[in-house]
Amino acid sequence: MVQVSTRLYWLFQSLIAFTPYLLAGLLAGTLVLALGVFIARFLLWDWLLPFEELCLLTLKEWTNPTLDRYMLTLTWMAQGEITIPILIAIAGILIYRDEAVPALILAIGLSGSWLLNGIFKSFFRRKRPDLWASSKRPMDYSYPSGHSMSAVSFYGLLAAILTQSLSIPLGLTVPLAAFLTLGVGFSRVYFGVHWPTDVLSGWVAGGIWLASCLYGLVQISGI
Repeated sequence: MVQVSTRLYWLFQSLIAFTPYLLAGLLAGTLVLALGVFIARFLLWDWLLPFEELCLLTLKEWTNPTLDRYMLTLTWMAQGEITIPILIAIAGILIYRDEAVPALILAIGLSGSWLLNGIFKSFFRRKRPDLWASSKRPMDYSYPSGHSMSAVSFYGLLAAILTQSLSIPLGLTVPLAAFLTLGVGFSRVYFGVHWPTDVLSGWVAGGIWLASCLYGLVQISGI
């Protein structure tokens, strides 16, 4: 009982210690995304919007039932119905191996990406594409893409933890994480629920959050 209480206290202290990295990710992500909005809106808008519309309409012409199924599978790889069970499974293995800090950081990485994405969307309030009728179009804001942000941060962090803690070669984890990240982002544009710059900004914001998580993991666990 004393050991459990000590471990919980230690995890709580680790969570408190991670707070500065969360705030750093929020600040850095906001600044970078705001800069992107400024550049796009005031310097590139005359050609950027028509280019993005052309991309979406071109992909719309490629759609077919078989490709739709593949793209839907990729989209699902960044949704909670998939990422949460993966998180629970990997965290369980890590805790069993007495590596609770990486498990905690992985959980923070996933939940933090959701939190930060909600903040970013509420701040920038960009409307989603509406070039054709679609039942797959969510009702929330568009910028940045939450799926893209979650994919790069969660699978990037997962790749690092699997290599560091479970000795799975980077040659396996990194390509798989990159494939899922690129595939998820492409699927969101394919379905016409995001502008290409939403996906690009999601990758950038997710990359910043990933860097914050990795740096926090190194500092807290002493890897």
